[in-house]
Amino acid sequence: MTPKTPDPVTAADQKYLAEHSLKRPLRVLDIWALGVGVVITGEYFGWNLALKNNGPVAVLIASLIVCVLYLTWVLALSELSVGMPFAGGPLAYGRRAVDGSLGFVMGWSMFLESQFATIATALATGGYIAFLLNPAEPSATVTVWAALATVAIFFVLQVWGVKEQSLAMVVMTYGAILGLLIFWGLAATNFSWHRVWTNPLLPEKKGWQAVLDAVPYCLWWLVMIETVALASEEAHQPHRTIPRGLVWAQLTLIALVGLTWFFACGALDYTQFAEVTYPLAKVVGDIPIGKHPVAVYSFGLIALFGMIASYHGMIYGTSRQLFGLGRAGYLPEFLGKVHTTRRTPVASLAVSSLITAGFCVANLWFKSAVDVAVLVSTLTALVWYILAMGCLYVLRLREPGLFKDYRAPLYHMLPIAVVFLSAFAIYVYTGIDVKVIPLTVLLYGLGLCYYWFWSHGRIRTAAPEELTARQAEGGPPA
Repeated sequence: MTPKTPDPVTAADQKYLAEHSLKRPLRVLDIWALGVGVVITGEYFGWNLALKNNGPVAVLIASLIVCVLYLTWVLALSELSVGMPFAGGPLAYGRRAVDGSLGFVMGWSMFLESQFATIATALATGGYIAFLLNPAEPSATVTVWAALATVAIFFVLQVWGVKEQSLAMVVMTYGAILGLLIFWGLAATNFSWHRVWTNPLLPEKKGWQAVLDAVPYCLWWLVMIETVALASEEAHQPHRTIPRGLVWAQLTLIALVGLTWFFACGALDYTQFAEVTYPLAKVVGDIPIGKHPVAVYSFGLIALFGMIASYHGMIYGTSRQLFGLGRAGYLPEFLGKVHTTRRTPVASLAVSSLITAGFCVANLWFKSAVDVAVLVSTLTALVWYILAMGCLYVLRLREPGLFKDYRAPLYHMLPIAVVFLSAFAIYVYTGIDVKVIPLTVLLYGLGLCYYWFWSHGRIRTAAPEELTARQAEGGPPA
């Protein structure tokens, strides 16, 4: 059969692309800062929830599993993000490999991951501020108001411009790392091996089940690193910038994970900080050196850099995914509009910020909001990790030239490793106390209903994710 001639790029297509395009100012340092900054909140809170009923050694083993997963993941992801450098990210991968349905599922997964991570981080930032104001009894009301202030401030910064927010991200990322350095130094003053290397090593009643139960929370150490893939449309020379920035960010984060776990668990009995949203501040406040207000407040103030750096990166990722889905017509088209001069996606930033603000207010009545947000974020992430590796295999076979600019090391084995480890992580969700699987299924159901009953026939074929896919197919999109 003679292949169809690709649809020509019309003047209307070019006009639509020009009106919905983003700038490309980001370089390796910017990508590194985005990768570290968006994830570093995992060192400041969330992972400690894995300690409850499991202990430090179980968390260490689970963390090592997670580190292997994410190292293989970022190497494989680099191929997709360089081959298809679009803000739509997973939407583009699924659309080009299979069809619009898979593209929507992957894009929706990334949106849910980013949105719930943003919610959890906003609430945790508010919790840190409430702790600083009243260490003895942090106020839930102060937590909510501080979270709302975080949402408002970073909405303005993100609207201002991508280069300006990137510079702020670099500064905040350095501040977040400095905060961890200070924490390690303070925690070392009360360190004991007996707290880290417990006897027995794993809980007697649970054994290795403790490791499995810890994995979903330990994913929070490193989840959201894939936000960097959404920055590929705004990266200078993505085939060089994305792989280098992404891998260096991941290696930096793995080092931070190990040291933070080591000093936190060694400084204080893990049962004392396993269930709070400000674990590092709790550790500092409860050890002898924390009796000096200077130690608590100096660390607490710098620790805020870790929280706000991650929030900053997460709202970036959430808004870019909404922007990509809106620009292509999978979600309401107003989400795909950009500011005429600053070229920032104001509408998608506003919607994602309002959703976050709504959940922050709901935290006054729903006290498990952070737990649920962390788990929904990590579960939806795992779903699209597996789907993305399937897309990578399909596209390697069908369009090998797509990856001519970058090929990951051990490229045959990496996708297999990602799929196996992600499937294993999904399996262990059945053993956790907070049942998020029904909620996650409901969220997917709502998204798919919108796609099939409304947007399926309204896709904008001029959007980059769609235009390149139909050009590759040699015909109109399916």
